[in-house]
Amino acid sequence: MDPARTALDRAGLLLIATDEVEDTTVPPGQIVLQRPLPGSKLHGGESVKVLISRPPVLVKVPSVVGQLVGEARQHLENAHLTVSSVVEQAHASLAVGKVISQSVPEYTEVPAGMGLELKVSKGAETVTVPAVVRKSLSKAKDLLTQAGLTLGKIHYVTDDDRAPGIVLEQKPAANQTLGKGLAVDLIVNSD
Repeated sequence: MDPARTALDRAGLLLIATDEVEDTTVPPGQIVLQRPLPGSKLHGGESVKVLISRPPVLVKVPSVVGQLVGEARQHLENAHLTVSSVVEQAHASLAVGKVISQSVPEYTEVPAGMGLELKVSKGAETVTVPAVVRKSLSKAKDLLTQAGLTLGKIHYVTDDDRAPGIVLEQKPAANQTLGKGLAVDLIVNSD
């Protein structure tokens, strides 16, 4: 700002700093804006008003992971931060609406007013349980894997009217909705 003051003094003009503003594009202490604009015609003794850049106020980012999105938004606002976006994604263990992660780690110092992206649980991803009754155990396992499920407990019973190794029952039943990665228990005819 001193070179600007010197140049205006030589031209017979006054420099008046009217305010400071946060500006991340201009180094602190430098002129952000002037009125009248450069190149304007002025008479000796008139003034040029300027806004000076000041460094941004830094705040520490709190952790909002595990909080409901509304609580997280309030917690960030209390820390002088905002939520720039909310992205929903499936999560096996966090309830719907809870924050899975945040775009800036906790304790990081950032300019006040900065926006954070929050990833929020939309619950467990679900799949439809395939029908595996009357299928061989190996075929049943393949169908469950293809559906994104796992093979749970296998109980063997004897049913002389059915072929050995055939699935007699499944729990949960076919066409029900189940969280991806969960297990389906089978009752299989023994050999």
